[in-house]
Amino acid sequence: MTCALGLTYLWRAVSAPASAPASAHVSSGSGADTRWLGVDHWAFLPQPGPWVFAALAVLAGAAVARWPGRARAAVVAFGALLDRAPAARPGVAALSVPVFWLASSRQENLDGSLLQQKFAAALASGHAFVTHDEMLELYLHCRLWELLRDTWGWDVAQTYRLTSCLAGGVAVYLALGLRRRFPAGRWPLVVAGLFAGGWVLVFFGDVENYTLTNVLVLGYLTAGLRYLDRPGARLWPVAVTLGTAVLFHLEALDLAPSLLVLAYLAWRRGARADAVAALLAAPLLLAGALYWFNGHGLPIDNLLTHSQAGANGGHYGAMLAPPSAHYLWAQLQLLLLLAPAVVLLPSLLGRAARPRDRYARFLGVAAVGPLLMVVLWKAQLGQYADWDLYAIVAQPVALFVFSALAAQPRIDRQAPWLVAALTLMATQALSWVAQHQVPPVG
Repeated sequence: MTCALGLTYLWRAVSAPASAPASAHVSSGSGADTRWLGVDHWAFLPQPGPWVFAALAVLAGAAVARWPGRARAAVVAFGALLDRAPAARPGVAALSVPVFWLASSRQENLDGSLLQQKFAAALASGHAFVTHDEMLELYLHCRLWELLRDTWGWDVAQTYRLTSCLAGGVAVYLALGLRRRFPAGRWPLVVAGLFAGGWVLVFFGDVENYTLTNVLVLGYLTAGLRYLDRPGARLWPVAVTLGTAVLFHLEALDLAPSLLVLAYLAWRRGARADAVAALLAAPLLLAGALYWFNGHGLPIDNLLTHSQAGANGGHYGAMLAPPSAHYLWAQLQLLLLLAPAVVLLPSLLGRAARPRDRYARFLGVAAVGPLLMVVLWKAQLGQYADWDLYAIVAQPVALFVFSALAAQPRIDRQAPWLVAALTLMATQALSWVAQHQVPPVG
């Protein structure tokens, strides 16, 4: 499977016509000749870039196969350093922020480009710009821009880029916290697998309303895994994290069925009051936010008529994906770009490899809703222009796949292939990040 993936990347990168920056503008939806199964963004880079990436994948896999002991020792030593030095984990997270900032995207979709005038008009009327779909996300960004505008003269796009990069540092911090859940030599597989996908572009200065939601989703998933690890833990704080994510963007509701899995476990553990409190947390938070915003420029009467939740007055036909094979094919390509971990799902179908524990049930159910959204919810701006809308799918999918692989007893035998696959996926994501460094022309 790794060889097939690598050859596909290389073949498309070499055979597809090299795209000029204008035609490579992902957000415009153009450049379709260099998008094939979501894996050919290597084609954006000039030669010999694709050959270098392919060689890196081969060398990485060969190095692990040739010196497995040294590779494991290096991983264990790095994990021990993170454990010994309290400042190491926040230090790594802090160092990632300038990396995100220096490599920030220079492209905006239509929605992002309109935020400046929307924020300015709303603040001039005495209220922050808010919608029912993204209540806290828009409110916080609007108030932050108001502060930075008065302090440093920033525009809305600069404010979003700063928030995006800082959120990336938080995501790195949360991901490194997963290391204690896995054996010393295996946790990098999960952490690297989580970030080896195009969804990470949300942390490279994305000017849209999905970055903070993705961080909260990661916080919810990691908190859920910790709850499963600790029989005496409380579930309601985990539910509050998910409820807060919903307040930032309603798409986080896609993960709500996974909370039912945790609530069922809490009920079986005898913590029935905790299970009920967890199930009530998100609705109570949502009700409280609706009540507060109703008095701050967002009438609750508009919930069904002026929001995606109500399909702008019940026009669900305009919100649901068209019954088109061409549209579905494009969405599947986008899925493979955002969450390339899906190509490894077949490796978990065998009877011996199939995950059956409570962790797999939680993460698997968490992945179902976002996957359905990719297939059923229409990309209003076009698939590649709305890529960040679907970025939420990557985290549960990647954690499900790589957590299950890390638990396999034969992981040492599979390690060289997995390292090579991760290198391919990571270089694909880096190519897409590089593609967004090119400002749109015209």
